[in-house]
Amino acid sequence: MQFTVSPQARRNAISFCGIALLILMLLVFLHLIRDDIPIGVSVVLGAASGIFMLLGIGKLIEPPVSLVITPEGIQYLHRRGEWHIRWENIIRFDVPRVNRVLDLEDAPFIGFRLHNVEEVLDEISPRLASALLFEQRQLLTMALRHQAPDREDYTPYFDIPDSYTSPNGKVYKGLIGVFGKRMEQMRELLGYDLYVSTNALDRDIYEFKAHLQRLQASR
Repeated sequence: MQFTVSPQARRNAISFCGIALLILMLLVFLHLIRDDIPIGVSVVLGAASGIFMLLGIGKLIEPPVSLVITPEGIQYLHRRGEWHIRWENIIRFDVPRVNRVLDLEDAPFIGFRLHNVEEVLDEISPRLASALLFEQRQLLTMALRHQAPDREDYTPYFDIPDSYTSPNGKVYKGLIGVFGKRMEQMRELLGYDLYVSTNALDRDIYEFKAHLQRLQASR
């Protein structure tokens, strides 16, 4: 059994590029039929075309497959690298939820809680660690805002540590150490160590969770 996931976000890449070209063609057409196009209109249309084109190109350079699920485990693929977790190392996975006044709000990620974080830290590349630290900064901010609203000082969550010591006593430095510390913080706040964004999935997050549970049970 092997199941691959092609992210929905990447499928929108051609659409974004197409919209960018249509806006650019509209701008050129307007300038061909009129000489008095306000500069503001040209700037807005040009900027919109550029933004859509950048979004499209950004999605096109992502790998066509974001997750590979096998009887051995789950492999996450990113343009900056990859990580792999064995099924035996997964305690649980679910959609993290944060407190929001009298209700709970789903975070746009699926989280994995692990027995041993060293298996990830030993193989993840500094390039991928750096990318995930940046991409998940919004998730950290969301978690702090709703899970620790009474905390007066958030500095420890954004400081760059000199090193990180795993629960088994192994010391990591550099970007891997920073990523290990972030995993520890996210477990404290949301209960999970690793996170995969909904942008990397091919369906609704709860449908994906149920599908992943079926794959886990059938392996």
